Amino acid sequence: MTKYIFILTMLINSVAYSQNTFNSVIKDSIASELLSGATANLKGTSNGAGADKEGKITINNIPNGKQTIVFRYIGYEKLELEFNFPLEQEIPFVFLETANKEMAQVVVVGTRSNRSIAKIPTRVEVLTEEIDEAATMDPSKVAHLLTHSTGIQVQQTSATSNTANVRIQGLDGRYTQILKDGFPLYGGFSGSLSIMQIPPLDLRQIEYIKGGASTLYGGGAISGLINIISKEPTSDETILHLNGSHIGAFDVNMFSSRKYEKIGFTLLAQRNTHKIFDADKDGFSDMPFLTKYNFNPKLVFYISDKNQLSVGGTFTTETRQGGDMKLINNEQATATNFYKEKNDVSRMTTQTKFDHKLNEIQTISIRNSFNFFDRSLQITPTFLQGEYKFAGKQVSSFSELSYTHKKNKNVFVSGLNFYTDDFKETPLQSATLRNEALQTVGAFANYVFDIGQKVSIESGLRGDYVLNQKFHLLPRVSALFKWTNKLTTRIGGGMGYRNASIFNQEAEILGYKNVQQINRNTTFAEQSYGGNADIGYRFSISDKVWININQMVFYTYLKSPLVLQNNGTNYEFVNANGYTKSVGGETFFKLGFYDFVFFAGYTLTNATNHFNGNQTVMTLTPKHSLKGDLLYALPKKWRIGVDYELKSSQTLTNGSKVPTFWTYGAVVEHYYKNFTFFGNVENIFNYRQTKISSLVTQPNYTPQFTEVWAPLDGIVFNFGLKIKL
Repeated sequence: MTKYIFILTMLINSVAYSQNTFNSVIKDSIASELLSGATANLKGTSNGAGADKEGKITINNIPNGKQTIVFRYIGYEKLELEFNFPLEQEIPFVFLETANKEMAQVVVVGTRSNRSIAKIPTRVEVLTEEIDEAATMDPSKVAHLLTHSTGIQVQQTSATSNTANVRIQGLDGRYTQILKDGFPLYGGFSGSLSIMQIPPLDLRQIEYIKGGASTLYGGGAISGLINIISKEPTSDETILHLNGSHIGAFDVNMFSSRKYEKIGFTLLAQRNTHKIFDADKDGFSDMPFLTKYNFNPKLVFYISDKNQLSVGGTFTTETRQGGDMKLINNEQATATNFYKEKNDVSRMTTQTKFDHKLNEIQTISIRNSFNFFDRSLQITPTFLQGEYKFAGKQVSSFSELSYTHKKNKNVFVSGLNFYTDDFKETPLQSATLRNEALQTVGAFANYVFDIGQKVSIESGLRGDYVLNQKFHLLPRVSALFKWTNKLTTRIGGGMGYRNASIFNQEAEILGYKNVQQINRNTTFAEQSYGGNADIGYRFSISDKVWININQMVFYTYLKSPLVLQNNGTNYEFVNANGYTKSVGGETFFKLGFYDFVFFAGYTLTNATNHFNGNQTVMTLTPKHSLKGDLLYALPKKWRIGVDYELKSSQTLTNGSKVPTFWTYGAVVEHYYKNFTFFGNVENIFNYRQTKISSLVTQPNYTPQFTEVWAPLDGIVFNFGLKIKL
């Protein structure tokens, strides 16, 4: 009996001595704040504990050998760690990463540092999931997506042909630089057609950098930069997209992507048409006749682990015609029916990029693009004057050699680039050809580094020499302060410039008739400085409920901007005697609640001109703007959304003010196997500018000089089908 008691005692002692204890402190991986209430469990058992108010956690009775402990906390990613007990040393801290990764995993391309949006010091807004919704609403152009973005206004520049540009923070569209995959392809004579020709179906994400950003890619980004990024061949997919509307639109779009071991490709092909449409039956088009073809191929060669080459292109042809409804079919003009505006456009771009990894931390990149743009613009101002035609060919190129050094969390990028822009007017009706040729040599350096775990700095410096003109030195700096995992602040600023050019909205309205060539001896580049600061707070109440709030303020000062002067029979761009200032703020709120997402964005803009000692309000700039939507998404079944927009009163060129108005829209998508059926309605309550005032204005009693401040087409229904092949 004594023998059995002895053996049992030894077994009890052995079990007792094989039990181990785990002690640690649970912290946030970014801000290192204590995570009181976090839990830890021995995997496969009910043995676990919770962290106290100091983040300390203790688990007892852990057997010897390899054991896995699972750590959890609301709003953070689950973490599983394997330990071998008994431990050779203590584990002082366990760090958890936030699970609120709405944009946290998105890598920002535009700033060149390729950091995630949560870790980049420069304030960048990125759209990803919204692109698919925008393609449903309007697959022919990206303008619809930009329209619903906070702080951005798509300004229609023609009441009849529907050309438009993008305004950021109240400044004119010429101060917004638009890139495609980091290549500056859209500008000059193509500026008013850029967003009308970029389709959303092959896009991966869109990045906004608001405020002066010329340091990144050179002149043009005084009010901001929009980088439109196309998809890479990371997966195999083919999508056929058909769309039509009750006012005459019909679109056929196809996107395909394939990836093999050493090569991948993407291809977008589309045909977009629109019948001419007169919403108010006043005899003038509110939507133009349109026929457009687009073909975007891209090849990616995965040469080796160290070398990658991509070659892409864009081929676009377009005819866009509006005006008097009786003249669209080339009918004979009369003294009462004469006004017509027509654009014939062809564009071809090439994009080549080669990346070579010297080692794990150093990369050399070579990039080159060519843009060939041919456009003719025909306008009939009056019956007696007859048709006036302005046409020309714009050839631009962009070449860049850059070096990237990444070590730990620090990123240093430097490089040289050469930009050319050559416009040659086609000899037609102008006595003096208004050719423009610009060549710019630039050098830049950008450095992103962390100071501890809570502060990140991004500094940049660019020097641009515009041949035979001027040297521009463009510093820029931004800082990110991560006070906690939930609370961050960004602050930054920089300088910008834009070369003087006749390709501005004021000349576009005139059809460039009697607009004189830029006098390079007396007219110089527009220059600016400015900055913005924001504070953001985001947190998760549970895995299904999260909130994201951001408040931003901005300031831009533009010295001696170009203004159009009438010197009798001709028009000439000169530098104003004074400055333009834009001050304001943006409030962003987003709430996720199970399968619902609610978004609201408010913008306050106070943009003013201070010329010759007088202050005037910037025209066509609402002081208050509110945009938002409510989206319900049931994966693989339904997506239902409603959107709204408020624009407060705007001031027109003649000093008059227009009323405040609301517009609303809705979209429904239903998924069935490989099919997606969709329907969309814009401007549900049929608000139109022509209900307030006529399109016909002086001096020629045509829509030529009408400023567009509200929708012209009224309520629009579109519907269609997407098929995954």
